[in-house]
Amino acid sequence: MVHCSIMMKHGKSKKVIRRVGAYLLEHKWLFGMTLALATGMTLLSVSVPSVIQRVMDKIFNDGLGEGDYLMRGIGLIAVLFLTKEIFNCLRIRVNNKLEQKVIFKLRRDLHDKLLDLPVSFYDKRKSGDIASRVVEDVQNVERAILDGTEQGVTATLTLIGVTAMMFFQEPRLALLVFLPLPVLGIMAYRYSKASKRNWTLVREASGDLNSILVEDIQGNRLIHSFALKDREKARFDKIGRKLEKRSLQAMYRWSIQGPGASFTSSLGILAVVGMGAYLLETDPGFTTGQLFAFLLYANMFYEPVRQLVSINNLVSAGKASGERVFEVLDSEVAIASPEEPVPFPATNNAISFDSVSFAYGERNSIVSDLNFRLPHGSTTALVGPTGSGKSTIANLILRYYDVDRGYVKIGDADIRDLKLEDLRSQIGFVSQDPFLFDASVRENLLLAAPTAADDELQKALRVAHAWDFVNLLPEGWDTLIGERGVRLSMGEKQRLTLARAMLKSPPVIILDEATSSVDVETEKGIQRALAKLTRNKTTLIIAHRLSTIRDADRILFLQNGEIIERGNHEELLSLGGAYAKFCKYQQNFVLESVSAD
Repeated sequence: MVHCSIMMKHGKSKKVIRRVGAYLLEHKWLFGMTLALATGMTLLSVSVPSVIQRVMDKIFNDGLGEGDYLMRGIGLIAVLFLTKEIFNCLRIRVNNKLEQKVIFKLRRDLHDKLLDLPVSFYDKRKSGDIASRVVEDVQNVERAILDGTEQGVTATLTLIGVTAMMFFQEPRLALLVFLPLPVLGIMAYRYSKASKRNWTLVREASGDLNSILVEDIQGNRLIHSFALKDREKARFDKIGRKLEKRSLQAMYRWSIQGPGASFTSSLGILAVVGMGAYLLETDPGFTTGQLFAFLLYANMFYEPVRQLVSINNLVSAGKASGERVFEVLDSEVAIASPEEPVPFPATNNAISFDSVSFAYGERNSIVSDLNFRLPHGSTTALVGPTGSGKSTIANLILRYYDVDRGYVKIGDADIRDLKLEDLRSQIGFVSQDPFLFDASVRENLLLAAPTAADDELQKALRVAHAWDFVNLLPEGWDTLIGERGVRLSMGEKQRLTLARAMLKSPPVIILDEATSSVDVETEKGIQRALAKLTRNKTTLIIAHRLSTIRDADRILFLQNGEIIERGNHEELLSLGGAYAKFCKYQQNFVLESVSAD
């Protein structure tokens, strides 16, 4: 079992590298240029010790003379160094361009996928963790694979070139250079096994910390109102210390591995120094220039060896991030448009639930064997206690979730047979928790009707009783309203989303506690406007206020996921059942509120 698990993890890591490699190969020219420039740098670096050897041997044998040879030799070495750094400058520029293209493509693919994923995906994940994958993990993946590939190629070419030069110059010394390699290999293998696991834990903790940060930013007002500053500081400190601990664990391993590898490498250098001194004494053909050049080559040999070990650390961190990135990219889009969608019904927008059952994940069924029909062009109110399944019905109509059993139909079409964009574009949805983008009032309204003229915008705002407060904003409807409309009250946000729905004017309208945060007088005006908006449209109203629902064509009373009463206001009152009790409670509540005032 352990062996099987290791093999699966190894396979997953290889898959990550292969898939990121595919992103690199989309820019073959840039990737090839990077490798070509890196290769040129390597060849220039490998040639320098040989030139130095020739200069030194010439000087030792013939003396300085006029100094021409020395100056020419130094000039040649300077040219080699300069050319190498020119190549390096070009390589960095090309590498950076390739890097940013790969990062952008990965992030764009992630963003596109996140827009396609169903609501259920977000139910199970923290927004901060998702953001961490798009920003930080993508960065880590790119650095690991792109930089790792480039550095790995450079290191490998350097090793090949240096090895060839060492064996060409003096095989006896070359063999000594290889002595530390088995130890370095064992150290790298043991480090690699633990490194990826450590970096995976680091990325998880980083995602948790981002989640707390996002929550604290979004819930800033709640934190202040409930004096939760100390609690949130403690939560942040707890996860922050976990991240600190896991990061240090990953770094501590490298703090042992890095110096350990350097020390082991230095033993090879010492062996070359010892044997080189011996050869200078015993072998007349062995020169000081050769020894000097060989020491340079030996150092150049161990540097890429250490670099390859360092790359292994980089790649381990990248693999951990890569798995988090591709987990999102590979997530199943459970709710998608069919391959051959049917057209949205043009004339019959009746909505029907046929034997519908649904549960969120592993929870008990929210609705069970639910049957009802919203006739075309009618207004139906859905009433019931909290948790009875009212908002769930709205979510199922919009296909935020798919039913477990049964059918939801518009006209004669199963909504699963409709193109998602067609379905949702034909439904105007106003929720009790309205969402507005960090943009101007005008821009938020134009989301519903991009080509709407100013007079249309003004009309929608007036009808929704939003014009007065919008007109008082510093820059009118060009005022930026902040993230999620934070600069507006809840009632103002609801009125703006109502105005947006009015601009859209779709054939199907769902209002989920759409006026719950406005005062009674404003609600009366909005109700009159809604009566015009919903005329000849299939409308579902979910509400608790009696004033919102009493004029509906039909009322459905929902309890424990089942409809226990149906009829209009007068019919249900006459039954004296659950709806009648609901109305009585509403009236008593209003009377008590008035008395209290």
